[in-house]
Amino acid sequence: MVAVFVCGSDSRIDILERTLPAVQKFWPACRYPIHVGLNTCNRPLPVGRPVIAPPSDWRREFEQQLTQLEHDHVIVLLDDFLIQAPVDQDRLAALVEDAVRLNLDYLRLIPMGRSLLARAVGRQPKEIAPGIERIRERHPFYSALQIAIWRKRHLLSMLEQPLSIWEFEHQSHDEASHCAIKADPPIAYRHLVEKGRWLPYARSLLRQAGFAPELGNRPAWPATRYGQLFVDQLRWVVLGYATC
Repeated sequence: MVAVFVCGSDSRIDILERTLPAVQKFWPACRYPIHVGLNTCNRPLPVGRPVIAPPSDWRREFEQQLTQLEHDHVIVLLDDFLIQAPVDQDRLAALVEDAVRLNLDYLRLIPMGRSLLARAVGRQPKEIAPGIERIRERHPFYSALQIAIWRKRHLLSMLEQPLSIWEFEHQSHDEASHCAIKADPPIAYRHLVEKGRWLPYARSLLRQAGFAPELGNRPAWPATRYGQLFVDQLRWVVLGYATC
């Protein structure tokens, strides 16, 4: 019924080489089959079964890989998600049951968070079940590609639109049911890559997770990127998505 799908391609195999070992380490007894998106399969993977699609843009590759899965729901991870701690499998299983029982198209597995502005005006999303809130249709990241449980049929319908990966996250559908958990995410992770470059803290995160901090030939953002990341985080804490 449910599978884990790591969205990837051969052009980003160097990223997968650094993130898949963390899946193996922190999710060793995953209760769901794991699939990894690629264009070819020239080497064994540390975890998961490769799902192959011809090289194309991210949307077409994702769509063709996804159609090969026989499962109704998929837990989608991007290839640059580095899991940082043991996965809470009981918590995850309960959320999978909630997604199926509540007939959700999308259940984001990390909280949306609330800015100081949202707290000040008393804005509170509608809760459809204990610990699960509905994402408002006009939310700028209604379909964010954070770790989430997707109904596969719904995800495939969204991939029909010729959008970039960034535009995809802003899609909304009146008929869809997109929700997010309010607390206690079952999977702790961080992004390692932004716009094709390693984030400046990638080495540190790999080291903290117990892996070699070697990044290969892919370019990395300079240390000055820390300043912009801090400003972005501060802006979100104060204003949230009001500036989007």
